[in-house]
Amino acid sequence: MVEQPVELEEISHLYASLMEEIKGRLDVVGRAATGRLNMPPMAAFEFCYLQLRKVCEVFALACISAHGDVPEVRSKLLQKTYNADQIIKQLGLLQPDFYPVPVLQELDPGTAQPVGVVPVASGFLTKDDLLGLYGECGNHLHRGSIRQLLKNWEPKPDFEKLKEWVAKIMKLLNHHVIRTSQPDAQLWVLMQDKNDRKVKCFIMKRVPQPEK
Repeated sequence: MVEQPVELEEISHLYASLMEEIKGRLDVVGRAATGRLNMPPMAAFEFCYLQLRKVCEVFALACISAHGDVPEVRSKLLQKTYNADQIIKQLGLLQPDFYPVPVLQELDPGTAQPVGVVPVASGFLTKDDLLGLYGECGNHLHRGSIRQLLKNWEPKPDFEKLKEWVAKIMKLLNHHVIRTSQPDAQLWVLMQDKNDRKVKCFIMKRVPQPEK
């Protein structure tokens, strides 16, 4: 087995820890959205959007971590900002294919062991969805203007919309591939290992093909 560079090992550990944080926050959202946290409906709704906003920010930081040793990614803007929309937009300019790719495993019919992956076609959180969700979170975390109050406007919790967001996020992350700063290396990520239910992050390197 080829020993992996320390940099990639550090990146994979950091990335896995951030995915664990996301998984924990989404679990709390699921419990709050189904009434299992014994909170008033509106408070639960706002709490869920606070968690989803945090998920967006942690996700953006995870994308930075996967490209953490690229000089441009270490710029002052990306080192100091925490706004997910700014991070995603800047990363898109620096590394156009930085965004994770959701995949499904291809299994060997004889051994039932994974032999490859195929991209998921639809239903996952896209980059545009992420930016939209981040903005939506901000909208729901404010009480509203005095003009709205004078018009007797009251926000109404939509827990079904929250569940749809969670489903999209999990479809993106359940099993995904993300590029690293090294052109021949990727991280293959499982959000829940079947044995210990923890996030598993594998470093996959392209093997040079022998010349014919």
